[in-house]
Parts: sequence; structure tokens; C-alpha cells
Amino acid sequence: MKIGCNTVDFRKYPFEKALQWIAEAGYEYVEVEANMSWCDHADPYRDDPIKFKETVDKFGFKGLSGLGSHRELITDDQGTKDLEHAIPWSKAAGIPVVLTGEGRLPEGMTEEEALKRLKERLERLVKVAEKNQVYLAMEPHGSISLKPGGLPKILSLVQSPWIGVNFDTANPHRGTYVGTTRNGFEWKLAEKSQANEIIVLEPVAHLVKHVHIKDVIGKEAVALGKGAVNLMECLRILKKNGFEGVLSYETEGNQTEEEAKKMIAESRTFMIDALKQIG
Repeated sequence: MKIGCNTVDFRKYPFEKALQWIAEAGYEYVEVEANMSWCDHADPYRDDPIKFKETVDKFGFKGLSGLGSHRELITDDQGTKDLEHAIPWSKAAGIPVVLTGEGRLPEGMTEEEALKRLKERLERLVKVAEKNQVYLAMEPHGSISLKPGGLPKILSLVQSPWIGVNFDTANPHRGTYVGTTRNGFEWKLAEKSQANEIIVLEPVAHLVKHVHIKDVIGKEAVALGKGAVNLMECLRILKKNGFEGVLSYETEGNQTEEEAKKMIAESRTFMIDALKQIG
């Protein structure tokens, strides 16, 4: 497994500053956030993908691990259109995985109705993913995927080797829901968790293409190993299932510059030691 970091950890700061601080901490892989008003370090409608890659390459990273582009796929067809654009852009920028989620289940819509709509939209997205050979990775990030058995339901809607999972170690633990649209973002931290990280990971571990490695105390992100998430068991499950991709350290970017620098440094040390322990 490889060690990476998400620029969202510095979402309140300019993109190149985030890249500089992540590189200075010793990370070899970097994930970039493209979530509009939440964090627009990348914007496939605004940025030239070749120039974007050249900017990242200046900081000496071995590679870009993923593009975070969470959209409301159930309730907003514009989210599907955004991803249809983001996938070929990512191909041109040298990004192998585009991360997203299904979004929220609106009041008055049954889960069956939502899955039917989601199937139609995922079928569109998988065609683009297959054409560009970029993985579309669904994250436990929404109303269905945070429930036990939710991610397998979503993944069974379409059959393709180019759809997989971006596993977030903390989202199932704390039961958070995040949605991003052109009107802003909705972040519900008060929802009660319906599962935990192990219950959500085990059925889909063989389909994981990218990982958000995150630790929390209550609802707040902390440095890895300082919180309540069973990170070591998650790593063992991933290793058992042959995952060799990037573990991307992620917070919500609420910290000051100095706090965030300290957290990414401590978390990199944790990952190095943890990977040695699991062999």
C-alpha cells in the first residue's frame, strides 16, 4: 500500500500551498479535491488538465491518487453531468480514480426508487469510465451507502471492472452525510451511525480502488491513531484482499495551517509504522 494525502486537509488555503506543505511532510502521493464551494483545488471546467498535472509534478510527487468529486447523483442530474466531464479530464491529468457518492435520499422517495434512478446514472458514468479507463469509486458517503449492505446494493446496479469503492474509514464510524451541489454543501454530523468501519468494509474490500484513511474522536477528525476508528483492522482487511493502492490521509480541513501540518506529519508516521506491523 502507498501513502498519500488529500489537499482538502488545507482546503482554506491556496492549492499550491497545500501541495507544498504535503510534499514537505514527505508524502509521495497526493489526492486533489474538486468539490466546488467546499474545496475547489481542482475544477475540470476551469483547469487545463495538462497544465494542472504540470503544476502537481513540480512538487515531486510520484503521482496523483484520485480526484474527489462528490455529487448528488440521486437528486441532481447535474452531478452526473459534472462527473461525465470530470472522468475524461482526470484521464488527461493522469488521475486514475474519480471519487464520488450517491448523495441523499430525499423525503418522499423510497430506497427502491432511488436505486432505480441511481442505476440509470451509473450506467452513463460507467460508459465514460470504461472509455477513459479511469475508475469510478463510490464512497460510503450518502444515505444508502452508510447503511449496512448499502454499498453492495449500489455496486450491483452496474457490472463493470471500472466501478469500485473509495473506502473512508471514518464515515461509517460516525455516520456522517455530505452532499455537494452548485448551490453549496450540506454536512450532517448529527446523524446516528448505523454501522461501523469493519461492517461496511468487509463485503466490498475486494473492490476497493482508493482509501480515505481517517480517524475521529466523536465527529472531529484527528491525527491517525489518536481516535476511535479501528484503523489496524481496516488495514489488515485491505491487505488480505490484495489492495495495493493509496491510503490518502483526509480531514475536513477545519484546522489552522500549523495544526494541519502537525496532523499530516503524525499521520504519515502512523501509516509507515502500521504498514510495517501488518507486513
